[in-house]
Amino acid sequence: MKILLILPGTYPYRVGGVSTWAHNLISNLSDHKFDILAVADGIDLTPKFAIPPNVERIYLVKVGSSNSRNNHPHEFMRDLRRGFIPSLRLLLDYLLEGGSCKLAAKAVCRLQRLFVKHGEETLFRSGETWSFFKRYFSGKDWLGNMTIRELNHTIRLLRDLLKPLEIDLGRYDIVHSALAGFSGLIGIVQKLEHGASYILTEHAIYYKERIYDLIGRGGPYRRFWSIVFRRISELNYHWADRIITVSKSNMRWQKELGADEEKIRIIPNGVDVDRFKPISGKTDRWSVVSITRIDPLKDIINLIEAMSYVVDEIPEVRCYIYGPVTDHRYMDHCEARVSDLGLKDHVKFMGYISNPELAYNRGWVVVQPSMSEGAPIAVIEAMACGKPVVATDVGGVSEILGDAGILVPPRNPRALARGILKVLSDEELARELGLRARMRVLRRFPMSRIVGEYREIYRELIRGHGMEGKIGLDLGARSCLKPHSGSDLSLYRS
Repeated sequence: MKILLILPGTYPYRVGGVSTWAHNLISNLSDHKFDILAVADGIDLTPKFAIPPNVERIYLVKVGSSNSRNNHPHEFMRDLRRGFIPSLRLLLDYLLEGGSCKLAAKAVCRLQRLFVKHGEETLFRSGETWSFFKRYFSGKDWLGNMTIRELNHTIRLLRDLLKPLEIDLGRYDIVHSALAGFSGLIGIVQKLEHGASYILTEHAIYYKERIYDLIGRGGPYRRFWSIVFRRISELNYHWADRIITVSKSNMRWQKELGADEEKIRIIPNGVDVDRFKPISGKTDRWSVVSITRIDPLKDIINLIEAMSYVVDEIPEVRCYIYGPVTDHRYMDHCEARVSDLGLKDHVKFMGYISNPELAYNRGWVVVQPSMSEGAPIAVIEAMACGKPVVATDVGGVSEILGDAGILVPPRNPRALARGILKVLSDEELARELGLRARMRVLRRFPMSRIVGEYREIYRELIRGHGMEGKIGLDLGARSCLKPHSGSDLSLYRS
């Protein structure tokens, strides 16, 4: 069985909930062989995890980089005019106007073959491609109002989002994507071209989180991308054989976005309950701990401002924020807010920690202040350590916590502060919530149970694999080209 796991922006080059999920899945399915397709947009490409021995390859797509191809001018122009631009038009028509998912998939398959043959960068940088975009956008009144800068950014972003299609990966039995975004198009191509089974696991709803990214952008630009992100999610949902989600909240979003309920299965995130457990003697009585990324969606400002109210009531309190910085401008904003509020002695940024179980155990209370979540693993880890959790009521957090923590509205520092103060000032409540939290994790979220459910899904798909055969869409001859030696394809083997 050959399994390709698609992990954009996460494992193994970044830490976080999805990376933890991927590492645990691979490590605990040691009898399965995995290849990984990682999409990275940073310069630090040092793996943050020890790669399990059952990972055979890691294909790396570096967004923003350029791949060279030895293109013959006549053949290139023929493919550009007869294949690339018509297929790009077909995909854009689907993304902006809706219509046939089969035609959209046909366009994606053609684009993939042309990207492998000529290089995605070369095709997008052609003057004829630029002229096509200008004609296409000016033909739609609401898009014609985009500024030149917004149009340039739109074309560049679309090129970067389609870049994973540039790699010819060969054939897989199962493609498992951790995102219902553009990288998931690889699963669609593998399904149509090779008869692979396509699994989609959404931890956070791709469409919803991309909408947050568009806050503050211009009208036509925002409208364009909000439509595109929704349609690309719909396309993934249509072609996926299984849609796995981590919460009922996510499932409601997926159904609203057109996913077939019969395909959806809820498998929550899980943790290693032997690693994440209470450690006696480690707790600081007046400490507040949060383990998260420094990113606007995690709303660290919410926690910082809440701490200003907490400090007014309990001056000896300290807040320790652990986690990597994924948005340095936001980090600067957070540090400025700490300074403005006079909290330098009370709020500390601790950076990445490789043994988070020790950090959780340090805290008297653990806080999750996000404005958007799927089903955060950090909350489950804190609960497994027997810690009372105060969290914003977003995504599937309420399904995780149940009656074992305190929920507050998002983006409300006063409410968050009240929840923190309630736990800090009541030792009996803190111990009761911590005990409930540990017991709830043992019942509902042990890693062994979660991995077992994924194992069974893989088995179900393999048992049915090949029975229906390849799905034919009259797509023409398949490319036999292999990745070019000058490409961004990197191979690591542990």
